[in-house]
Amino acid sequence: MVVQHNMIGINANRQLNITTGMKARSSEKLSSGYRINRAADDAAGLAISEKMRRQIRGLDQATNNAQDGVSWCQIADGALDEVSNMISRAKELAIQAANETLTDTDRGYINQEMQKMAAEIDRTHSSTQFNNINIFSDNGYSPKSADTAANVKPMMVTLPSGQKVEINLEYIGKDGKQSTPSEVTATGSATSYGAEDFENFVKSAAANAVNKLSANFPSLFGAAGTSGVKVGLELGDIDGASNTLAYASLNMGWNDDATIMTYTMKVDTSDYDPTKFNQMTTEEKADLAGVIAHEMTHLFMFDTLTDGMLNGSGDKFPLWFIEGAAQTSSGDNGWVSGSLGPSSSDSEIKSYMSKLSEMPYGAGYLGTMYLGYAVSAKNGNTSVTSENIKNGLDELFTDMVTNKHSLTEAIAAKTNYNGLKAFENGFKGADATAFDFVKKLLNAKGTNGAGSLFGSLSATEQQLFGNAGSGASNSNYEILPGNTAYQNKFGTGYDLPEGGGGTGEDGVENLLILQVGSENSKADQIELKRFNVSLESLTEGEVFDTSTAQKARETLGTINVAGENVARVRGYYGALQNRLEHTIKNLGNVVENTTAAESQIRDTDMAAEMVKFSNQNILAQAGQAILAQANQTNQGVLALLQ
Repeated sequence: MVVQHNMIGINANRQLNITTGMKARSSEKLSSGYRINRAADDAAGLAISEKMRRQIRGLDQATNNAQDGVSWCQIADGALDEVSNMISRAKELAIQAANETLTDTDRGYINQEMQKMAAEIDRTHSSTQFNNINIFSDNGYSPKSADTAANVKPMMVTLPSGQKVEINLEYIGKDGKQSTPSEVTATGSATSYGAEDFENFVKSAAANAVNKLSANFPSLFGAAGTSGVKVGLELGDIDGASNTLAYASLNMGWNDDATIMTYTMKVDTSDYDPTKFNQMTTEEKADLAGVIAHEMTHLFMFDTLTDGMLNGSGDKFPLWFIEGAAQTSSGDNGWVSGSLGPSSSDSEIKSYMSKLSEMPYGAGYLGTMYLGYAVSAKNGNTSVTSENIKNGLDELFTDMVTNKHSLTEAIAAKTNYNGLKAFENGFKGADATAFDFVKKLLNAKGTNGAGSLFGSLSATEQQLFGNAGSGASNSNYEILPGNTAYQNKFGTGYDLPEGGGGTGEDGVENLLILQVGSENSKADQIELKRFNVSLESLTEGEVFDTSTAQKARETLGTINVAGENVARVRGYYGALQNRLEHTIKNLGNVVENTTAAESQIRDTDMAAEMVKFSNQNILAQAGQAILAQANQTNQGVLALLQ
């Protein structure tokens, strides 16, 4: 028997302390409702639970973000509903004014209401807001882009003969700067057609086109032209004979360290059988060379005027300018000469000029030619010649590259017009200078002239392109046959950030991003476009005018265009709202199930924990009783001392 160390008491006390600690932890879990209150409770479980909590809170906020997007769409749709109502009323008024039982005074009263509605449409455009942000923007997307895929711009050209040329421009990004290709790789497998003469003709025709372009625009090539761009040539069936003759496909993208441009030209072997090249007529060869010149001009513009072509920091080039510039190389291909000639009346010419936006390959060609002339005329060179026109375009193009000007800014700086809209209105309205130019151009072209800048304006297509396959070469853009696509890698020379649409007049991007997920990934982001729904944009530059019966009838077509454009934008916002509502439902589902999973890790099973607590409570009481008994053990020593 010992008195210095009460081992029975020490053991009982240790067990009681353990029981008390476990009871305290059970009490903590029962009182807090959490199984894990500190990292020591379950370190791995805590880490997983905290990650889930961050995700849940992020998804809750993402739900609110998506709901903001729904609210944006609802405000936009409500505003556009009123615009649609006003357009419907405008059509009613235009039909009334077109009736010739009214006097011009009566039409004046009608026109007064019409102009008030036009003003209200513009006010709706500029004053509709969400969270002090304008829903619509003066620099916003065109209403026509509301139902067009973001990264694919297909264009179809129908030649006067009924044949078609398809131009399919597919790209990613919105901005760009020039650079020299640092690496070129080939993709795909080569296929031999046994048509070396045909391939050589296409290669030579493309090289001839680039040689002409570099000679026509030396300043632009010196400032922005690249060399060593590989263009893959594909030969194969596209859509059978007598349909699409050829198409060009441009793909632009980037990886971690390079911008990649893949340019491919495909010629339809159903229209041009490579194995029968030697049997093609001179006319057929000239037609093909003209088509190739058109396509190479598109490549040249994407390479040198990237900002405007890809909707970069400045305003995106209008379609009439994009196609009109390409037509200045190939010639009007019958677009103009099929309708106008040296003997055309003034009214016929003015009517044709008014269709600048509707006929990009015809009126757009005339508008682009006039634009080059307008630059030269400001410099004092007023003769309507191929030389003056291409010198003017070279100066205009170079200004956009070297001074980072948009087309609007370049026109204001280099012509007597104060911007793109003023130029378009002047041309469509056939102002004195524009009208005089077109008449002189028609005379200079004559009856058979192609009007191409590759030669004199009176030169025919055969004279311009008949010898295009005579072995020309050019290092800027090299055509490589064999059905192989070549990826041109540009290092960091191009800058193609995600997003697009430019910045609105209020400093807010026109392509807004809704963050509808908890991570920084494209899958967790939804794009929200801002549109230009001003009357000028909706009517594509035309105006509502019911001052005369004839103008009222013309206004009916303008009203129809405006109505279709409003419907496009409303359709975009309606579809986006439906998408966001589905997104919100899915987010709710993810939050619910993630919360359930986190609860399994973090929450206390109250029933099971109560069993443990009761057990520990009983053990604590028993431990206290045993400890009391153990402390009495040493009392036996007193009996020995008596």
